[in-house]
Amino acid sequence: MMQKHQGDSRTARAAGLLVAALAMLVSCGSSGSDAAQEMAASVSQHGITWYFDQEYPVGRYANGDWWVLGPVTITKITPESSTVDGRVMNGTMLNPPKDGSGRQGYDSYDSDISYASELNVAPSMSGSALQLKEGSIVSSISQIPPGTRGRPLLSDLAILTVVPEMPPASAFRPFTGSTDKTSHWTEADLDYSILRSLPKVEHTPSLQDLSQRALRFWNPHHTNWEQRAVHARNNQGIYGREIQNEVAEMVLSLHLNYSNAEKRDLFVGLVQMGLDIYGRAVMGGRWSANGGHNAGRKLPLILAGLALDDEAILWFADPAHDQNRFQEDCQVFTVTEEDVGREVNNETYLEEDVGMAEWGIRHCDRPASDNRSWDARYRWIGAGMVGNSLAARLTTGGMQAWNWEPYFEYADRYIETDTQTGRNGIQPFQRSMWETYRYHETDSAAPSSPPAAPVAQVE
Repeated sequence: MMQKHQGDSRTARAAGLLVAALAMLVSCGSSGSDAAQEMAASVSQHGITWYFDQEYPVGRYANGDWWVLGPVTITKITPESSTVDGRVMNGTMLNPPKDGSGRQGYDSYDSDISYASELNVAPSMSGSALQLKEGSIVSSISQIPPGTRGRPLLSDLAILTVVPEMPPASAFRPFTGSTDKTSHWTEADLDYSILRSLPKVEHTPSLQDLSQRALRFWNPHHTNWEQRAVHARNNQGIYGREIQNEVAEMVLSLHLNYSNAEKRDLFVGLVQMGLDIYGRAVMGGRWSANGGHNAGRKLPLILAGLALDDEAILWFADPAHDQNRFQEDCQVFTVTEEDVGREVNNETYLEEDVGMAEWGIRHCDRPASDNRSWDARYRWIGAGMVGNSLAARLTTGGMQAWNWEPYFEYADRYIETDTQTGRNGIQPFQRSMWETYRYHETDSAAPSSPPAAPVAQVE
């Protein structure tokens, strides 16, 4: 399947290049997400503008992010990166994450992630234009004032991708950290049949608001607790609890009775989000279990893999390959006979617990930190599991791709036992969807064949 997909992708890319070339000749000035159809000396998105030394062919990816045909010379980026009262702000990075240290070049305010001046390639800071044949330029707007303890430092992030050849029409953006800026998937690859069309429920959120949020860049620069510093407030949730809840609401909304045209922006945004998570996973990224920080990343990756029918993506979703790649799989387990009598925080698991789906803050790599008490610290992260597990159930092939039954069983247990309210409680829309559709007839057909070893498309 993967070889066929890659062959189809090459054919699509060739066709896309021909269409794009013709479009350049006859349709200059038109807009949309197709391949390059205009020449421009600058492009702007989310308050950030990249200025060139002359006009270049430019276009937009499926989610609205810009690309420019290289080689290109970028003379200025606004708002310009500058030092104000000792704080460097509005930095730009090239192909982040740049190294394995977790350092960043956006903002020097004292935060959980250290600033490295050499990673800030903004022309106003380097003193010279940025010349590129190929690469991802990720530019920021600093938050003033920054969040508490620099969580977050940024209000906005946007991406300009320099490509060596024009991508096919309505292509998905390549991952920022990849050195190869070839687009491997297009919007035409999306399979809407994996989605349902269920009547709306009480507390259904605004589809437009969710769509606009999903179309922005959700930054996977860092995958540990320090990550909050470089999550842009206007782009995404800052903490895993909010990320998990927002992802759940987005995917659940895809299963409501909107038309495919109405679902388009949200679907495209979520699949791009999943592809970015996939790209980071190929680079070794692991959203390991750690309190509430890393929840909410597995569902977008699964959605992207199923929507694009791509086994290489789905391979990373299987906990059999790495149970601690995603927090959700590492934190939830089934109590066995071997656990009976095991001491966990001054308690022990009992014979009556055998077969029960249970939660442990870092169970797969630190089972001694398990805590049988329902009041265990961070157990409230299970509130967001309710919506995520339901969204996976409703997505055709979702449960099979997830491949960790205790996660779904624990969500069932959690909603029956939960007493949390407010931001740690089950959010109203997720609860309404659960009460209406948890036992709705499901159609979670397994993928046509088991996921094979991944073919790395992101370098």
